[in-house]
Amino acid sequence: TPQQIFKAMPAAFRPEKAGPIELALQFNLTGDLGGEWGVEIGSGACRTSTGQVKDPIAVISSNAQDFVAVFDGSLNAVAAYMSGRVQVAGDVTAIMNLISFFELPQE
Repeated sequence: TPQQIFKAMPAAFRPEKAGPIELALQFNLTGDLGGEWGVEIGSGACRTSTGQVKDPIAVISSNAQDFVAVFDGSLNAVAAYMSGRVQVAGDVTAIMNLISFFELPQE
């Protein structure tokens, strides 16, 4: 579920893959298990929260099911974006490698 992914993100974050990047992202997910989450990456750490994040560099919107599919690898992130299943308002290039910053356990 999205809740499980956001809860797992801080422990799954690999700062060596992210480098010196600092950013805040807003995720707005619709449908069953949807909601709003913020992700902040900086100073070698990842923090997540429910609700709105201050000054996001990008706002990512999608159906909660598609969001989970992107993170579990069953839906290609670029294909999801190009087909409109995932929308990004803001700096798209800043989040291009976002998933590669994490090693999320496969269930």
